[in-house]
Amino acid sequence: MTNVEAIPIMRSRNLDETTAFYGTLGFTPERFGDYLILRRPGIELHFCPPDHDDGRETESCCYIRGGGIDALHAEWTAAGIKALSPIYHRPWGMYEFYISDPHGCLMKFGRSDSEGAPPQSFLPNHPGDAT
Repeated sequence: MTNVEAIPIMRSRNLDETTAFYGTLGFTPERFGDYLILRRPGIELHFCPPDHDDGRETESCCYIRGGGIDALHAEWTAAGIKALSPIYHRPWGMYEFYISDPHGCLMKFGRSDSEGAPPQSFLPNHPGDAT
C-alpha cells in the first residue's frame, strides 16, 4: 500500500500574524495569495481565512504525533515560547503538550509512553484528568 498522509487545513483571520507566530517555532512559510503552507522537518500545516467574518473565534485543532516531540518541546522552551504547556503524561498512555496560536488553533503534540523513556521534564497528569 502507498503511504497516505493527512495534512490539516486550519483557519486564520490574519495570515501574516500566523506566519510570524509559527516562524518563532521554526516553520518556513510558503504563501499563495490567501493560502499559507508552513513546514519544518516532518510537519506540514496549511492555513486559510475563515469561512465567516463575524468575529467568531476560530476553533480548530491539530494532533501531531511522533517520537520527536520531546526535542520540539525542549527547543521551544529554550526559545521562551509563552503559549507552550508543560509535557503531561496522560491516562491513555501518551506524553502530550499543547500550544495555541494567536487565532485559536490548538496544536496538540503527543507520543506514546512506549516510544522511549519519559521526557526529562513532564508532569504526571493534566489538571483536567481524573485521579
